[in-house]
Amino acid sequence: MKILDNADAGGFEVLFHANPQPMWVFNTHTLKILEVNAAAIERYGYSKEEFLTKTISDLRPAEDIPFLYEILPSITNNKTNEREFRHLTKHGTLLFVHIISYPIDFKGIKSRIVYARSLDEKRELAGKLQLTQERLLHILENTVLGFLQLDFDWTITYWNKSAESLIGYDREQVMGKNLWEVLPEILHSDFHDCFSKAMTNRENFDFVDYFWPTQRWFMCNAYPAEGGLIVHFRDITKRKLTQESLLEKIDQLKEISYLNSHALRKPIASLLGLTQLISAEMVGADEYKEIAALVNECSLELDEVVKEVNRKVSNEDYLHPLDRSIETFDFNAFLTGVVTKLQTVHTSHQLIITHNVDLIFYGSRQGIEISLKYLIDNAIKFSPGAGSVYIKTELINNNLILSIKDMGVGMDDLQLHRLFMHINQKKHVSFGSGLPRINEICRRHHGNIWIESVPGEGSVFSLRFPLSNLAAYKATGKTDFSIFQNSNIEITFDESCYCLMVNWLGFQNRNTVKDGCNRMLSMMKLYNCTRILNDNSNVLGGWMEACDWIVNKWLPIAQHTGLKHLAWVYSPSTFSKLSTIYTLSKFTGDIDTKAFDDADSALNWLDQQ
Repeated sequence: MKILDNADAGGFEVLFHANPQPMWVFNTHTLKILEVNAAAIERYGYSKEEFLTKTISDLRPAEDIPFLYEILPSITNNKTNEREFRHLTKHGTLLFVHIISYPIDFKGIKSRIVYARSLDEKRELAGKLQLTQERLLHILENTVLGFLQLDFDWTITYWNKSAESLIGYDREQVMGKNLWEVLPEILHSDFHDCFSKAMTNRENFDFVDYFWPTQRWFMCNAYPAEGGLIVHFRDITKRKLTQESLLEKIDQLKEISYLNSHALRKPIASLLGLTQLISAEMVGADEYKEIAALVNECSLELDEVVKEVNRKVSNEDYLHPLDRSIETFDFNAFLTGVVTKLQTVHTSHQLIITHNVDLIFYGSRQGIEISLKYLIDNAIKFSPGAGSVYIKTELINNNLILSIKDMGVGMDDLQLHRLFMHINQKKHVSFGSGLPRINEICRRHHGNIWIESVPGEGSVFSLRFPLSNLAAYKATGKTDFSIFQNSNIEITFDESCYCLMVNWLGFQNRNTVKDGCNRMLSMMKLYNCTRILNDNSNVLGGWMEACDWIVNKWLPIAQHTGLKHLAWVYSPSTFSKLSTIYTLSKFTGDIDTKAFDDADSALNWLDQQ
């Protein structure tokens, strides 16, 4: 305990009486105030004489006195103590103060000296901060921008109202959960890549990406913040659709211009030539019948061109883009209804549903109906004598597969290749009709279309629509983050042949291909491997959207990493095989590549290299 003697009196006078903060000394036994400085007198409104008649309990509101006596043992010991209290002035003003006290021997009395610092400024600042936070929260909860906040473990710590409406999950369904568990549908997409780079590199990323579960385009900004990452995003789907519509109109005008400048020229030139012969009286009487036949032929040809122009100009399907609205509906009832309606139109064939899954689906009812009608019309057209068209739905790895099978003439390899390239054309296809448009409908659902055909036996057109976790939530109101399933890849290193054995499984798309290829690169570096057996035997459907990325991005990097020999095993799926053929035909690097029908032949070839 500090003993105040005469030698200390001068220092006490300066530190106590001249201190700008309120101070007093109290008897730890009686709690009576023994000394007080001028700052305390001014702040509390008592005279010095009044102060010296009071105890420290007299400075407190009546309701706080019991608490004072509870903690009295801790503040009357021989240690320095500090705590926040409420005090009252002489005039009843409530003060919030931070008290620091330490033991002292004051004139032979066991005492404590008290230093009282006002918390008004701190509380005012805290109040302003709280008001600012409340205003900010109000703004965040009422803006059209989606906001979410993540900690370093990717746990969702904030999710505003617009995020609820734009993404589809209510706040209570996602708070405290891992982002990648809530939204596995965006793994390996630009969302995933940019969020990860922003978190790891601690830098801002602005980007645009497509969120397929709700079929919306988002403009995103991801930027690092204390404790993790903040993301805000807005819906720019209307703007993207306007851009697409403009580009599609340009394509449409180009097609019409081509028809006007090329297709019209031939019959018109022929008609002009024939009429000039007649005008010049260069046609004999016996030749008029032949001339009339030629005029009729040219007129019919011209009529077909004019009809084609009119179709492109006035065809409602061609002129108007697809409705982007998506909804929850009973797929079984939907399919049955569409097929029943079409059966009344197509009396030449029996439309048979061989299997129909019971499923509440979330997607574009209009888009799928357009696809179904076109494929059934097409099946009837190319199987005039068959009498039946078969429709089937099934679930494969949580993908809804809709197949239309005809028993018509079928297609050879060349025809399938032409269709493959036609379906996967790079131009915009929301307008118009046909297989490219159906592929666009599938793509919006994160799916695709593929065809299997045998000459003389018919064709099967299949559409894939992945099921999302969000779709399950929309259908049931319950969160089940296990519905969506990404395709898998198995990669092992075989020491006996010193090569990577890569086995792709199930359906693939650009995102899964990017992930798998990047994992292959990591394994190549780990084992210093120069040879890969890339087995697609278990791949379903096609993956054309990834081909250009493989050719232009991955294969050059793989070559730089050291890849010298690549044996590629075809998938039994025709469109997967055609995707492989396209990829290998476009690559012009120095990697030695070769495709095979089976893994044994591919491995034998690698052993010889």
